[in-house]
Amino acid sequence: MKYLAFLSLCVCIVVFGQPTISEERVWKDFTNWLQRQAPNSKPGDLIRSYRETLLKQGILDDEVRRRMGFVSNSIFTRRKGVELLWDKVYAGNNPIFIQTPSAVVMSAIEGRKPGKALDIGMGQGRNSVYLAAQGWDVTGFDPSGEAIRLARSNADKAGVKIRALVARDDEFQYGEDQWDLIVITYVRDLTKEDAAQFWKALRPGGIVVYENGADVSNSVLTAFLGYQIIRFEDAQTIVPEWNPENRTRVQRLIAQKTVN
Repeated sequence: MKYLAFLSLCVCIVVFGQPTISEERVWKDFTNWLQRQAPNSKPGDLIRSYRETLLKQGILDDEVRRRMGFVSNSIFTRRKGVELLWDKVYAGNNPIFIQTPSAVVMSAIEGRKPGKALDIGMGQGRNSVYLAAQGWDVTGFDPSGEAIRLARSNADKAGVKIRALVARDDEFQYGEDQWDLIVITYVRDLTKEDAAQFWKALRPGGIVVYENGADVSNSVLTAFLGYQIIRFEDAQTIVPEWNPENRTRVQRLIAQKTVN
């Protein structure tokens, strides 16, 4: 039995003759590496650079794929990974996002009385600053401290006031009947759970404004069918506001909480 236990341990430690490390060690090595990197506006470049670093260390392809798979999943779900990655991106010199306000946001508020607005994943504050300049009372949040620093600086330059917080969207307290406008652009696909949470957080007549790269389904539209759909657009191969160098499919949605 002792021999079998020892043999099992060896199998866990060595795969095809090469040492493997635990997922926590993979994560620690990656975050330590990422902290040492110079700012880079292109997150894909950072991820590819880490993969190349592993290969240069002589790590076999299978083990590199295992580690990169774990890193790719964790970097968008673990607080430290999210913060580190987007701090590097927002500190870069060549932003891969359009810095002017989103066209769908400008269209959505046209003729609408300013109220309380929430900007989810606000980045450098392009939409928050614009909304504040139009008379909206704006709160925004982002997991990147560097993004929030830029948002506050941009608001100061524009002579407007915004409330900008470092937080992830699963940490922020949305409240009930709080908002007249919720903006979420180029953060992630929305779900039925998001639609339910936003409905609770919106005041009657409030709207959700959404834009993001799209997959092959209409899952976002389906999630918001309980709302009044003011606008839905599924645009094929256009220039997106995020990473505009690459034409892609984009979906835009304006959905209103109906007045009881």
